[in-house]
Parts: sequence; C-alpha cells; structure tokens
Amino acid sequence: MSRHHRQRASNRFVFLCTAIVAVSLVTAAAQRPYRILISNDDGVRAPALPVLAEALKSVGDVVIVAPENDQSGISQALTGAAPIVRDDVTLVGGLTAIGLAATPATTIQVAIKNIVTPPPDLVVTGINTAYNLGTSAYLSGTVGGARQAVIEGVPAVATSMAAGSVARDLSAAAQQVAGVVRQVRDRGLPPRTFLNVNIPPMPTGGYKGYRVTTQAAVRAGVETFVEGTRPGTTRTIYWSVYREGASAPEGTDIWAVNNGYVSITPMRIGEYDDTLAKTIRGWFK
Repeated sequence: MSRHHRQRASNRFVFLCTAIVAVSLVTAAAQRPYRILISNDDGVRAPALPVLAEALKSVGDVVIVAPENDQSGISQALTGAAPIVRDDVTLVGGLTAIGLAATPATTIQVAIKNIVTPPPDLVVTGINTAYNLGTSAYLSGTVGGARQAVIEGVPAVATSMAAGSVARDLSAAAQQVAGVVRQVRDRGLPPRTFLNVNIPPMPTGGYKGYRVTTQAAVRAGVETFVEGTRPGTTRTIYWSVYREGASAPEGTDIWAVNNGYVSITPMRIGEYDDTLAKTIRGWFK
C-alpha cells in the first residue's frame, strides 16, 4: 500500500472512531435521566414541597435541597460569614431531602456546586404559598432562587400559587407545574432565561389553561406597616401586613390569575436598558 493510501485509510479510521464516540455520547445523554433540583423559600418542611416532588417524578429524577427555615421575601440575598449547616431530613411520603441553614439563593449555589453533581438539568422553586406577580417578583425568595440557578448556568422555573388557595388545590397546582416542566424538558429554554409561573385558586370547572404573560408594573398586593410598642419597653416596632390582590391590564400575569389562567412569565437575567443608555450617553461626553 502506498503512503498516500495508508494516509487515507488512517484518516477514515480516525473519522470512524470519532463518529462512534459522538454517537455514544449522544446516546448516553439521551438515556440519562432528566435531573430536577427542587427548592423553595418556605423551608424544607413546607407542605407544598413533597407534593411538588411527587408530581415531578413523572418528568424526571428529583432531588430536594431547600432552606432549613422559612426565608420568604428575602429575594436574592446570599448567606455571608455564617457557616451553612446541613440537615438531612425525611419528608411526608418517605421523601428524602436536605435542609441548609442558608437563603434560597445560597441554597441553590451550594446544591449545584456541592450536592447535585454533575449539575441538574433544571431547578424548580416553590410551590410558594403566595403569588409572586408583577413587581412583587423582585422581592421573592422563590424567584430569587430561580434567578440564582440561571446565574449558575442551570435553567429554572419559579412556581407560586395564591395565598388564598386551599389545600385541595395544591395537588392540582403541582400538576400544572409538571405540565410546564415537561415542556421545558422537551424543548429547552434559551440561555439566561427562566419562567415565573403563578397558579390561581382552582376555578369552578378547573383551570382555564396556560397564558404566556408579561410582568405587570404593579405589586401583587398592598403592604402596610402597623406601628406599636415592643412589650416591656418604650421602643417603637413595626409589623408588616400584606394583603394579596391587585388588578392589571389583559396580557399581564396579574390579569391572567384573576381570570382563572395559569400565568407563565418569561424572565431574563440582566436589567440593562438600551433605550436609557442611548438617552444618557449624551450626558457624559
């Protein structure tokens, strides 16, 4: 065999080996179970957590890592100097879970970097026991945890339901979440994006369906502060009182849940405003 023919044969052999490896990797990826990390901001013992986990078992393999205690309304705060204590617990139905003494965002960081390795295919936070609609989403630990997951390179879905929903709605709400997660598994999400899902109380006759919505420009409720005096002292204290309920135009997340639809709001990482940038460039010449 001439040198030229030997070289061609060698090239064909290398190409064949490369093709076999590529096919093997694709096949392995296709056969690997879809892995879902579930977390929340209500704490690892929140009643919604095992219900959501059971619903998502039909979509993929579930791992639960959540804050040890209630961290509602803490947004995307991170745990600082304090050590993060781990507590392995057993939930209702025999589900195993891990509680971390950390904020939702830090819980997600630790879970992705130290516990769920390699990283999960998807993070699902919730189901929160109050809406995270409109500008209230910026204050939410549920949404903050999902946003942190995307920053860490993992797609995410934040899920919440009305504060006024009753326990019998929880299982139905979890099935609605499973429907969303199934679509994300099958179709994927663009980089640096996540979904904020809000589920209303079950209307008579069932949910009306899903609506892809915009984020309303108002809060999902009204927060007031009751002033008082700390018992045994003269120090003034303030109690936060939040009442859920708001209205917004059709097409927004608030309108959707007010009208019996499951709201799905696409969100992204980054708040850079190109229009404002063009306006202020002239200020700094």
